[in-house]
Amino acid sequence: MHITIVDDVKDNLRSYNELLSPTFNLELIQNPIDLLGFLGKTQTDLILLDLHMPTINGFELYQKFKVTHPDLPVIFLSGDPSEESIVKGLSLGADDFIVKPVSLRELIARIKNKISLTPSTASDNILSFDGFKLYCDMQMAEIAEEKIQLTPIEFKLIHLLAKNPNKVFSREYITNLLWPNVHVQNQNIDTHLSNLRKKLMPFSRYIKTIKSRGYILRI
Repeated sequence: MHITIVDDVKDNLRSYNELLSPTFNLELIQNPIDLLGFLGKTQTDLILLDLHMPTINGFELYQKFKVTHPDLPVIFLSGDPSEESIVKGLSLGADDFIVKPVSLRELIARIKNKISLTPSTASDNILSFDGFKLYCDMQMAEIAEEKIQLTPIEFKLIHLLAKNPNKVFSREYITNLLWPNVHVQNQNIDTHLSNLRKKLMPFSRYIKTIKSRGYILRI
């Protein structure tokens, strides 16, 4: 596993290297702008990104490289414990937001979890996560080698979320996608989503309801 760590403090990078190099291949970047050039020529499995940096903060840098690398897992690792920062980072689409200090074992576990859950598209017709597959041509899911037949509405729901992990979709957006030009009650979404969650257990624990905002597949 190759991890890229971006932090403007040299001592922090030295500490990360000592702690994580026995487990991961590392690229340490002190100047945040250098990350953009690095990603243009090198592949990495995950980015560990500091928030408060000079010249460009972590949020701004994240938005720049996600344009060209939308599926690259990103974890913010910051000493800023404010709810505003955490919510903003996750709302932008980051895979995780870890507030320092954090134990080494927890950090390694979170990194490995995010990499293992990164969707792979070995086939254009299959979306694959750890322990879960969605067969787009057959509108069918698979969990632990058990095939699960989905209704057309259920398939559209999980396909939207699985194609865009860690992105929040509003109820209005989903309603218009499922029933274009038709007025339906909000309870219709809740009913279909409830049925979908039951069918996709235990993978459905990653399908989250964000109060007043919508739904997200948070991995």
